[in-house]
Amino acid sequence: MSFTTHYMKPYAARLAAYGFFVLLSVVFTMATALSVADFVKILFPQEGAAAAVPSAGGSLLSQGIQWLYDRLIAYGPQRALIFFALIVFVLYAFKNIFSYLSLVQMAVIRSKVVRDIRNHLFAKAMRLPISYYSHNRKGDVLSRFGGDMVEYEESTLNSVQQMVTAIVSMVLYLVMLFYISPKLTLFVLCMLPIIVFVISGITHRLRRNSLELQERNSFLTSLMEETIMGLKVIKAYTAIDFSNDRFRQADQGYARLRTKVLRRVDLSSPVSDFLGNCVVIGILLFGSSMVLRGDTGLTSELFVSYIMMFVLMIPPSKDLTTAISQMKKGRACVDRLQQFLHEPETVVDAPDAQPFTGLHQQIEFRQVGFHYILGTEVLSDINLTIPKGSTVALVGSSGSGKSTLVDLLMRFHDCTSGAILIDGRPLQSLRIRDLRQHIGVVAQDTILFNDTIRGNIAFGCPQASEAQVQQAAQVAGAHQFILQQPQGYDTNIGDGGDRLSGGQRQRLSIARALLRNPDILIFDEATSALDTESERLVQQSLDRLMANSTALVVAHRLSTIQNADLIVVLEQGRIVERGTHQQLMQRQGRYSQLVQMQSFK
Repeated sequence: MSFTTHYMKPYAARLAAYGFFVLLSVVFTMATALSVADFVKILFPQEGAAAAVPSAGGSLLSQGIQWLYDRLIAYGPQRALIFFALIVFVLYAFKNIFSYLSLVQMAVIRSKVVRDIRNHLFAKAMRLPISYYSHNRKGDVLSRFGGDMVEYEESTLNSVQQMVTAIVSMVLYLVMLFYISPKLTLFVLCMLPIIVFVISGITHRLRRNSLELQERNSFLTSLMEETIMGLKVIKAYTAIDFSNDRFRQADQGYARLRTKVLRRVDLSSPVSDFLGNCVVIGILLFGSSMVLRGDTGLTSELFVSYIMMFVLMIPPSKDLTTAISQMKKGRACVDRLQQFLHEPETVVDAPDAQPFTGLHQQIEFRQVGFHYILGTEVLSDINLTIPKGSTVALVGSSGSGKSTLVDLLMRFHDCTSGAILIDGRPLQSLRIRDLRQHIGVVAQDTILFNDTIRGNIAFGCPQASEAQVQQAAQVAGAHQFILQQPQGYDTNIGDGGDRLSGGQRQRLSIARALLRNPDILIFDEATSALDTESERLVQQSLDRLMANSTALVVAHRLSTIQNADLIVVLEQGRIVERGTHQQLMQRQGRYSQLVQMQSFK
């Protein structure tokens, strides 16, 4: 409850209003119930009885009701019936009005609480380090926003609403029951521990089973995401039947466990209903004996009202037991949401982080080391200086640490030893947002969004003008093919830019980097997945982009970096060679071997 309470605090006033409207709704319901019994006696007196006059004895409540009845019956039974109908109509009208107002308040609270939690989840997802998504299923993260949030609203928030309504109603009903007959009400309360014990036994394992249910749901989400993303491979390898069987098995296990959980949840309501009816029978037996003995304060009319009041209390008591069951079921969702929100953020701004206004002198990697898992070094003893305006290329076999090195410069990770300095200042002392605003990235896996061409080029720069967007596209060599699109710059490119070719997507990525006018450019194997013609066009765009910037190039095709100011060769996380293309070729070392393997002349 502390998690839900935290998010409900800003809406305490609305929650109080909700409780107040529920209270008024219950009060008008009780007023109707209290009037029925004596009205029936007055309007339909027993045959042979004197005038339909209630006894003068009884409690203040009984006397007050009698006073009202006496005034109404003075007009005669027919008119009294009309007055009675009007009274019941007005009471129920007010009851429904306040009931509606309470539901409106709770609907606003639920919507805003879900909105706040989802916003915090998204903000947390943006702050988590890249390494988190390397070690966790993306489908599991997506399930927190989808299935977990739906389950949380249906189980926890709905239960809070039920509990507030049930508690307010039961408290008012119990107060009235105590007022009518303390002795009979104490008899009822003595039976409640039995009901609580039975219901708690039914819901005992709900939390653990519900947690497992949410884990299986997240696995299903991950499986669906992976299957859709890899649909081409599945079809190419004729693995449709295999994928269907794998999903059916996972779904069958999920359905079986969900049935088990729902069976326990649904069992609590009929059990509480049965136990409530048993209590009603007990009240009828015990209360009737009290009336027959002539116990002070409990007349036959008030006993009928007591029974009606208790019957009215059964639905909220059922709602309370159901809410408790649902709360335990929803606790699993809360645990998963809290777990995600409390994930450590390893890459954050230092308390005294300084602003970064751009590169002025050089970037220095000083004895940099990095590992994902303790004892397994990805980078070790990296010493490298990149002067402003120069182009440095990183080459090496797959897994040598090239991409990790540029990720450290972007502060996607923090180095585990040594330091990276920009103009003599440690990278960790600079504000991350300022740093990244001065870095442009063109990666091998071009990330474009389901938006227009203009929206993708101006991504991260919403203030960019139309002229600036078109100028960036022209320098990137993208302007001509953009004009050939059905709606030009307003053409939607689909998921990931699927409606464009690989070279076109890459040139849009370059235009996006150009628009930022960055001091530092990072190219992570930007042309390795392109055909020869697309590579030539993209390389021309890259050359224009690098003309006035400091560039760090991760190269797979070595033909693209022969004019670099410095080529650094990495192997197993260490620098084994460095120099210009001509110098490294003359040494006949590792770089020369890589060039020969690519038949580069």
